[in-house]
Amino acid sequence: MVIRIPAFVFIAVFLSGLATQQSGAASPETLERAGTFTVYFENDLFAGTDRYYTNGVKVSWSSPDLERFADTRYATPLLPILDRLTFIGERTQKNLVFSIGQNIYTPDNTEAFEPVPGDRPYAGWLYFGLGLIWKNEQFRQSLLLDIGVVGSWSYAQEAQRIVHEARDLEVPNGWDNQLHNELGVVGTYQITTRWPRHERRVGFDWELLPHAGFSLGNVLITAQAGGELRAGFNLPDDFGTDPIGPGAATPTPVTGSRGAERARTFDLGFYLFTRAEGRAVAHNIFLDGNTFGNSASVDRKWFVADLSVGASVNYRNTKLTYALVYRTKEFYGQDEAQLFGSVSVNFAF
Repeated sequence: MVIRIPAFVFIAVFLSGLATQQSGAASPETLERAGTFTVYFENDLFAGTDRYYTNGVKVSWSSPDLERFADTRYATPLLPILDRLTFIGERTQKNLVFSIGQNIYTPDNTEAFEPVPGDRPYAGWLYFGLGLIWKNEQFRQSLLLDIGVVGSWSYAQEAQRIVHEARDLEVPNGWDNQLHNELGVVGTYQITTRWPRHERRVGFDWELLPHAGFSLGNVLITAQAGGELRAGFNLPDDFGTDPIGPGAATPTPVTGSRGAERARTFDLGFYLFTRAEGRAVAHNIFLDGNTFGNSASVDRKWFVADLSVGASVNYRNTKLTYALVYRTKEFYGQDEAQLFGSVSVNFAF
């Protein structure tokens, strides 16, 4: 584990370097050419618990806005083909997205050495994500692919042990029962719209951001829909901030001539928000167990909902968001619903 933590940091710095090389420092004159870098951190310790979905970290970077996907210096033979797809549209701003993350799941009873019937399995998910975003002043669509590993290869046990020992907390005893090693893939499509349309984002205002999408793979099979309602001062020209999940993409603002008029003399903005999402869940490897072979599992619920409230502060090219997320029970036998905190910081280069 001593080697792997620096590797994770190295990747974050590398993604940051890519953005800097392409864009330079952000300023009002260069912002429309800037990429966006985001760090997510989620943990149930914000709610005073240590179970179920107990920790998530993610680092994500999106390219500068592109008129065509093929305009990037990292273009491949596939990208010019994507530019010809009619559903993407020619009059949209486009971004490439790269990310890396890790999720950790544990049961309620972490003292037991053997699996506890009816309690959530130990599981980890270490993944690399890549995707496409196309957007205008009214909508943003994303097509994302996460590829990673479930099981001991995810190093969730080692990551949790380091954090718990550093905080002088008890280390869970049952990691020997975690899901087996398995390659995981999940593809996600999501569309987010904004209403009403704002030509000026100056002063106090409000905005509704409905979204819908689906995920498909051996890790997750879901369909989801929901929305975010936010109100505040000098609202950012983006599409909100999703919690960590297969549909979460770096918040990519609408910029340049397609962006709304912004405050010129007062760069600070802030808003309060509430977000709700319902998911129909046909498969969840972290509850259903491994695709092949025997592993611990529980009886998954077919419908799960998230409700979150939070606040965000944006200053020039930087945005800080905190939310407290309430998640309904995910499996039969779960004692109660879950609360966890979500923090994200994103900024343009």
